[in-house]
Amino acid sequence: MAHSYDSHDVERQTDPRQARRQPGSTRTGGPEHEAQHTGSSQLDPRQTETGRQPDEGTSWTTGTPTDMPRAKTSPLAVSGLVLGLLALLCGLSGVLAPLAIVFGIVGIVLGIMGRKDGMQRHRTGKSVATAGLIMSIIGLVLGVLAGIAFIVGAMNPDLFIPAQQQFGDMMTRVPS
Repeated sequence: MAHSYDSHDVERQTDPRQARRQPGSTRTGGPEHEAQHTGSSQLDPRQTETGRQPDEGTSWTTGTPTDMPRAKTSPLAVSGLVLGLLALLCGLSGVLAPLAIVFGIVGIVLGIMGRKDGMQRHRTGKSVATAGLIMSIIGLVLGVLAGIAFIVGAMNPDLFIPAQQQFGDMMTRVPS
């Protein structure tokens, strides 16, 4: 009698967890019985150190439930952090004070929204949003101070003449 093609035979042959069947042998028992017939005792790679199989719905590497979705960081918190960092860098440069003010305001709004979003279920990022909020506030303050200094300097150039002279003197003393 000719052997019929069975799709389960292909799966058994390609699945490394199943013991290999000898050609012409019939399956009369479970995997333990099959392992005795083939002379090999293959272990299931999902088996833990204790020798027992993990429950369905758990990770075979850690044993933690896989049904629970992983907490994701709030995109608003990350955006608030990035804009807070940009506001801080622009505020420290002094020249980019208008950008520091814009980035600071938007970063503060996103930081507050990110903190609220980070407190929701299955979300993280409250501390990321807080860091962005703090950097946005500092960048905004530096931007405003740099803007005020620019306006005061433009209205009264006599304030900066001594500083410009000292800077010019320093540049002439620098060896080339």
